[in-house]
Amino acid sequence: MIIALTGTPGTGKTSVAENLKNEGFEVVDLTKFVKQRGLGEPGDEFEVDIPEMVEALEKEIDREKDIVIEGHLSHHFEADYCIALRCNPEELRERLSTRDYSEQKIEENVESEILDIILSEAVHKQDDIIEVDTTERSAERVAEEVIEKVENGETGFGSVDWTEYL
Repeated sequence: MIIALTGTPGTGKTSVAENLKNEGFEVVDLTKFVKQRGLGEPGDEFEVDIPEMVEALEKEIDREKDIVIEGHLSHHFEADYCIALRCNPEELRERLSTRDYSEQKIEENVESEILDIILSEAVHKQDDIIEVDTTERSAERVAEEVIEKVENGETGFGSVDWTEYL
């Protein structure tokens, strides 16, 4: 089973992926994957060639294994389930402020979360989407919820709405 674990930076993808790894999933760190293979252009921000990334994943991913592809572009790869992690914009801003991000980058990511950018992209690319709010929740609990929903075939999105922050 292939799970694409996506979301705006700061929503908890890496932490949740680590917990899924502890549950027996193999984890592919998409950022490392694309950089190791030179699937983009370095610059102020690494610009990923998405079609090349998808093609490289298709060649290397064993669909017979339980794999989590973790990264904010993972929803571009066809998966059995796409998990879209979400986070309250105020908490997301706090999480991102601990990173070496400029104020502009923090605000761009918060705005992206408010506008559902990643979820919207995922809806156009994936069939089975599970939206999970990570606000004030441990990565361990979020991973447990992901496993429960996948095992029960519970998909769905649209329950998280941050438009009041516009």
